[in-house]
Amino acid sequence: MFSYFTATIVLIFLGYAVIFPLLLWITPLKAIDRGFYRFNLGLCCIIGALGIISYHFIAKSLSLEIYLLIWLSLMMFITAMNWNSRTINNYIISAISVIGCIIIAKIIPSIVPSINPTGALIITLLNSTITAAVFFSMILGHWYLNIVALPIRLLKRSIIIFSFFLSIRILWDSIYFVMNNYIDNYGMSYNLWSFMFQFDGFLLGIAFFIGNLFPLALNVLIWKTIKLQATQSATGLLYVSVVSILFSDLILKYYLLEYGFIV
Repeated sequence: MFSYFTATIVLIFLGYAVIFPLLLWITPLKAIDRGFYRFNLGLCCIIGALGIISYHFIAKSLSLEIYLLIWLSLMMFITAMNWNSRTINNYIISAISVIGCIIIAKIIPSIVPSINPTGALIITLLNSTITAAVFFSMILGHWYLNIVALPIRLLKRSIIIFSFFLSIRILWDSIYFVMNNYIDNYGMSYNLWSFMFQFDGFLLGIAFFIGNLFPLALNVLIWKTIKLQATQSATGLLYVSVVSILFSDLILKYYLLEYGFIV
């Protein structure tokens, strides 16, 4: 149980820290203040460090731990370099994120050795992108309270990207549920849509709803709220979406680690 919990923390925290910096392309420095970059890059360093510490308890390879420490060192270095800089190079930040993705690709087989590593990597990065996007949107929504006349298009762009990746996950899950079966202890086979109506699959159904359908419907309300320039109300709705996405991610990681479902 401890190893499952730790592996869940590793995948969520490292995935968040690696993907989140890529979203900074949504908010060019000329359109927002340096404090936004400081806060988010610093947050990625902290979350990434917690993920690396957690990985230490389940690590099977010293070399992978070293790779993670190198990635974190690069992340901390670029954060320190950009702390008081008037220009920030998003290409360098993105390159470090790509390095992090490559390291995660090497880590996943050691955490979940029994499943397709390519599929596990794709869904891990997709889930991490959704988690990072909802947090990014929420933090950006708060920034409208700090900066006068911040362009509303930034928050709109963030919600569009968040909704786009939610739609991709809905499509992925829908196809995966049809094409894959679960065999119970009595030898009976169910596709995963049917499995969600079984006792063992009940939580998977909840995760599909609160992690996909509910946030996407909520984004419609958020979009209408943004069009009214009510960014504070939109941020409040994003808080609800954050909680929903986090709970679903925890459940999905359980089914990934326990059942090998690539969702």
